[in-house]
Amino acid sequence: MAEKHIVAHNNAVWGAYKPLAALVVRILQSRTNVHFTVLIQGGILYTKFMRELAKISADQLNEMRPYLHVIDLTGKETGLDQDLSSELFTALEALHYSKAVTCKSTGITIQGLVPPTVALIDPFSNTHVDIVRSISGSSCSIFSWMTAPAGAALHRCGPKKYGGGDDMYVEVDDEVRRTGKAEAEVANQLCGDFISGKVVQIPGISPMYDYEWSPQEVETQDHVLFLAAQETCEKLMGHYASLLRYTNQRQWQLAKNGPTRSVKNAHDEKERAVISFLNKMQLGFGDRSVLYISFGTLIWPAEPEKLWAIIDELVSAPKPFILGCTSPIAHISEEKIRMISESGIGMMMSWLPQEKILSHPATGWFVTHGGWNSTQEALIHRVPVIYWPFVFDESYVAARTCQLDAGFELTEVRTGKLGARVPYRFKDGPNYPSFTVPAAREEIRTLLRRIEGEEGCVVRSNFERLGRMMNETWNDGHEGKESLEAFLRRYVD
Repeated sequence: MAEKHIVAHNNAVWGAYKPLAALVVRILQSRTNVHFTVLIQGGILYTKFMRELAKISADQLNEMRPYLHVIDLTGKETGLDQDLSSELFTALEALHYSKAVTCKSTGITIQGLVPPTVALIDPFSNTHVDIVRSISGSSCSIFSWMTAPAGAALHRCGPKKYGGGDDMYVEVDDEVRRTGKAEAEVANQLCGDFISGKVVQIPGISPMYDYEWSPQEVETQDHVLFLAAQETCEKLMGHYASLLRYTNQRQWQLAKNGPTRSVKNAHDEKERAVISFLNKMQLGFGDRSVLYISFGTLIWPAEPEKLWAIIDELVSAPKPFILGCTSPIAHISEEKIRMISESGIGMMMSWLPQEKILSHPATGWFVTHGGWNSTQEALIHRVPVIYWPFVFDESYVAARTCQLDAGFELTEVRTGKLGARVPYRFKDGPNYPSFTVPAAREEIRTLLRRIEGEEGCVVRSNFERLGRMMNETWNDGHEGKESLEAFLRRYVD
């Protein structure tokens, strides 16, 4: 079989690169004639990506090495706002003409590869899509690489009759032609229609007001992303394949990718410190005793006083906890740092080895924003989730999991002019959330009792069942493997 070549590049966000590592492994395990080149930023992203790949066995990794090419484009740390168009153009042009490309971390050069016929590009980078097209023309099929549950994708770009927003690009184009207004003006107006107080009914979850999809005030930039709905396979938590097959556009195959397997070895002193803390809490409080709190790499509560009220309750309980504060907007006072340190049951770090924490027997619950990667990792390690959703797909993930009695959601922590509006499930009263600090304090106090009781046992059991279901998707004849094979047969073979 002739050799083929897939190339991938994303913006500098670990949430996009982590699942890409799993996809790389799946494809190279499925095909022995495919080269996979990942064009990545330098610094911590490159380091973490290589660590992620190293989670598979050394024998498996060595078998893939002739076809696996991870190219550091920068040789240094890069920010999300740094433009890499020049570096990307140079690398893609060289790959297209089978010329040399050198990794700036290792100095390893690849050359003589067949030109890429499939490119996976970040959907937030229209410029990079244009670069691929300008070099390769129609010889390279371009796909947006993004991971999200199907229900959230349906909400944003599915047919309106199923609760979606339809193909917004077409609506914008029609309105621009009709009115002569600027595209950005029309786009922002149409996006505003997503938050008008109407009821959204997505299959698989209870009705929600549209503003509940943005339950937290966050720092954002004024930009609009267009995503045309395309064909998709069924996902773990919903049956959306038939709902989204309503266009004649090129397929966008989605499968339950899932993380690569975890490893228990500590890479550095920080990881050793975390494992030591978990061992100590396990000895003092038992298995499943630690509450792990993390909001991912970018976001942080707009009203941190609610978080600190919750931390106060954990210290008073006492309930062991680990708090991650990776976000650049997380400003922690010396007083709070000292309070956690002196509690004897708390740990806080700017970066935490999430999968090592989730895989440790001392970890019992995971308080998270509900990002899709974090949710999948929790499922893999069977650690049930307490959701604190912010934006994007997180409200759907929380709603779907709670609908299945497989998780909890914090409500009183909501903030902002959208988050502090009445949720649909409270519309008939009589007790509305107040979204105050005392209410958040009481909510976590009550929740700690719930997770230790019969309700917590039921939620844990249901969450573990979902985890087992997700694991099965890569068995022969199951959805993940079948959908990946369909993609490879159509676009690679």
